[in-house]
Amino acid sequence: MDSIVVGLREGDELLIVCDSEDDPVATDAPPEADVIVAGDPVGCSGKAHALATGMEQATSDIIVWSDDDVDRDDDGEWLERLVEHACRNGAATEVPVFVGGGFWPLFEPVFMLTVTYDVLSGSHVWGGGVAFDRTTIDEEQFLRELRRTVGDDILLSEYLTDSWIDRDHVRQVEVPGDPQSIYHRVVRWIRPSYVYHPRSFFAGIAVFLSLALGAIVFPVVGILITTFVGLWLYRAAGIRRASVLLSYPSFVLLPVLLVLGAVAPTFRWGNRKYKWRKQFDVTVYS
Repeated sequence: MDSIVVGLREGDELLIVCDSEDDPVATDAPPEADVIVAGDPVGCSGKAHALATGMEQATSDIIVWSDDDVDRDDDGEWLERLVEHACRNGAATEVPVFVGGGFWPLFEPVFMLTVTYDVLSGSHVWGGGVAFDRTTIDEEQFLRELRRTVGDDILLSEYLTDSWIDRDHVRQVEVPGDPQSIYHRVVRWIRPSYVYHPRSFFAGIAVFLSLALGAIVFPVVGILITTFVGLWLYRAAGIRRASVLLSYPSFVLLPVLLVLGAVAPTFRWGNRKYKWRKQFDVTVYS
């Protein structure tokens, strides 16, 4: 939070949106921030509801989204970069790399491919660190759809074009590595591709299943190729981690994870459980 305050310029707004007045994020808010209590979501995720509420309250043309669980530097340069390039290009995004302990290193390489590289390649923006010019999108329709979905960043990506990508400052985000947390995270991350683009999703399952079977039948070749791809992905992201050595089992698991995202519509995120059936069909359970 300190880096956000440091990066504020005259006339900037800092809005902290939370569920309730006793939320720790609200009670620890800096004096420069305006705290907005969004309340409970209906028909969308808590984050999507908070983002929509914050955008309705904001008056600036440049909107910046950030998550409260993302550790940032204290100099505010990340904010300056995003805002500067959003003003020039219409949108700018950070690139996330999700790291952690426990069982997470086994899944880290595959999400380097499906999440980190998606942002690096310009296919999607990351909702945990993105800035955009609201005047370049149909905001009324966007907010209406945002209040009916869980995939905030995949939805935003469909409204933005030619986003600037901060490839030089990849953001490492810590995630828990226990089996239950990994299960819910896998479903939440895979599900958006299924509900938004089902045809390409099933085509992807067929392709990755064929590749995984080939890697199993010819394990030596499979290990060499998947490890090379993993090394290339980690190098593209500019990070070095021993988890790259788990690229073979991680990539072989990808078809299973994709199927899981398609057949398991229910997952937990924070203190809520969601059932996400279709693109704009979300049920929220407290």
